[in-house]
Amino acid sequence: MQTRNKGLILSLIGVLILSPDSLLIRLVNLDDFSLIFYRSAIPVITIFLFLLYIYKTKLFISFFLIGKIGILYAILYAITHVCFVYSIQNTSVANTLVLIAAAPIFAAIFSVFILKEIPNFFTWIIILISLVGMIIIGWGSYTTSGIFGDLMALIVALGMGFSMVLVRLYKDIDLVPACLIGCIIAALYALPFDVNFKLDSSQIILLLIMCLIILPIPFMILTIAPKYAPAHEVALIFLMESVLGTAWVWFIIKEIPPFNTIIGGLVLLLSVFIFMLKTARENN
Repeated sequence: MQTRNKGLILSLIGVLILSPDSLLIRLVNLDDFSLIFYRSAIPVITIFLFLLYIYKTKLFISFFLIGKIGILYAILYAITHVCFVYSIQNTSVANTLVLIAAAPIFAAIFSVFILKEIPNFFTWIIILISLVGMIIIGWGSYTTSGIFGDLMALIVALGMGFSMVLVRLYKDIDLVPACLIGCIIAALYALPFDVNFKLDSSQIILLLIMCLIILPIPFMILTIAPKYAPAHEVALIFLMESVLGTAWVWFIIKEIPPFNTIIGGLVLLLSVFIFMLKTARENN
């Protein structure tokens, strides 16, 4: 399998696993700090077990090998996770998705200046079409009433774009251990606040599904995929999470999305599908 195809397929697997995340956030019904704490502390278990399987007796050495770049990545990881929760809790979902849709643009810009990887004309067109799809999704529901949440979403987009470029730039460094450190940083941030430790059985089950599988696996993939494919292309694939996440909410809790969400989602899915198909043909 071609290296670039491997990165894009990994990204697709990651986004499929991540897609129910918004639904579970809605179902678990917790406050900001409780969500940040559990979504940061519990994934440590999965990441630790993965690292133990990969490194075995050299596990603790892997944390020293990440160096200063790993610490920077861990901080970015923590910031994006914290800001995503703030955004989804303090503004409309549409606002969050529209602003996070800027991640491939930021990744492309960072790639040009840091990696000297200039996206081809076709990739720029796909990115712009995807953004049009996201704007259609948010059309009519975008407001300024949740300006704090909007700002947080923009920080997530910046953080995601820059993080993927870092992974691409430092291919020889395994930054998965930095994900674990990032989780610990975010959990420690939330811990001093009013975290809800009185959970019912349904909340515990939902949190375990969310935090042991749906969150850590895709973000470990997000830490690996840019080693094989350009960062802006990986970010483009991960945009599908917004559409698939909306579909989960539609099917499970019968929250019918507006017509503009359906149209925008179709535009986004079609553009990403065409991009992956063309890329696969080029590499073959």
